[in-house]
Amino acid sequence: MKNQIKKIARRMAGWPLIGRGVKVAAALNRLPRMSHSFHIFEASKLPEIEQKLERVELVLAKLEVPNELLESSRQIFETQQLPTMLQTISELNHRQLTMNNDTENIVKSVPVALRKFARSMGKIEGEKKQIAESIDYLMGGMGKIEGEKKQIAESIGYLMGRMGDNEGEKKQIAQSIGYLMGRVEFVRRELMYEMRYGATEILAQTDSVKTKSEVISFEKLAEAKKSELRINLGCGHIPIQGYLNIDRRKLPGVDIVAEVDELPFNSGEIDEIYSSHLLEHFPQEQLRRVLLPYYCRLLKDGGAFRAVVPDAQAMINEYQKGELPYDDFREVLYGGQDYEGDFHFNMFTPASLSALLVEAGFEEVRIIDSNRRNGKCYEFEISATKKEG
Repeated sequence: MKNQIKKIARRMAGWPLIGRGVKVAAALNRLPRMSHSFHIFEASKLPEIEQKLERVELVLAKLEVPNELLESSRQIFETQQLPTMLQTISELNHRQLTMNNDTENIVKSVPVALRKFARSMGKIEGEKKQIAESIDYLMGGMGKIEGEKKQIAESIGYLMGRMGDNEGEKKQIAQSIGYLMGRVEFVRRELMYEMRYGATEILAQTDSVKTKSEVISFEKLAEAKKSELRINLGCGHIPIQGYLNIDRRKLPGVDIVAEVDELPFNSGEIDEIYSSHLLEHFPQEQLRRVLLPYYCRLLKDGGAFRAVVPDAQAMINEYQKGELPYDDFREVLYGGQDYEGDFHFNMFTPASLSALLVEAGFEEVRIIDSNRRNGKCYEFEISATKKEG
């Protein structure tokens, strides 16, 4: 069949009008990637094609084509038809290469995806095993507590049965009951510790959800960076003019949504950090080891740190004098507890917070005001600067 096609092509190459196109197609046929394009003919149609070619040759033989027409046809073919043909063939060739590359990429990517999936399944199985072990451990602890409770109940029953009129015996029994109640409290604390911290690795992903940083006021941030960058941390519903107001909630007046320990600023970029009733929401060690050193790094040399916090010393004094009701004292001390961020984990006196700031790398610590009444709370305001160099 190939020989017959070549024979037909050679005959067509001698035609005056389309012979050049046939020659170009024959040359392209020799390219390795395009050779498959000329195998579309069926062997059964070759005789019919040859008969039509013979009739076309007879017609062409009877025609006397002027040289001007032949030259014009050749120019039209070379300038208009040939570039289009070559472009089409090039596009087909490119598509074939792309398809081949895509096929190779798919073949290569499938094993990689399967390996990642297998690793993920292995990790899930490991976590399931860890969870199961932790549950078994806690169930064992619960069983131990039940045993303790049963033993305590039996001991109390025994002591109550022995209770009589003897004062010395009553005192001894009371001491024993006091010991047993202390033992119950110890077991309770141990259980709560295990539930809160023993399973921390398992609960870490669901224990809290961190807010993703988002700049809301881009223009205000850009202007602040040109002049003086001052931020108000944990602003809540009380934004302050002249500051970039930051909170973990997208409240009215908030310029940047972010966690106070993951701010979208570089070290040495901020002129002033201010916060009001924020620091008491964090445990002592987190303040000492993480937050206060972090704020010190963000400040420029000589940058200012200011904070307003509940004044524990003033409130204790006022409570002792009967000027501060217990319910107000308890609420200020532990927070309103109406939502997740409304719990207090710390309390300060001017002296205690001053010592923390010096430890974190600040100097020139100054108490701006203290024993200042603010609603139910007594508060103090403190300032410090970052050391030069």
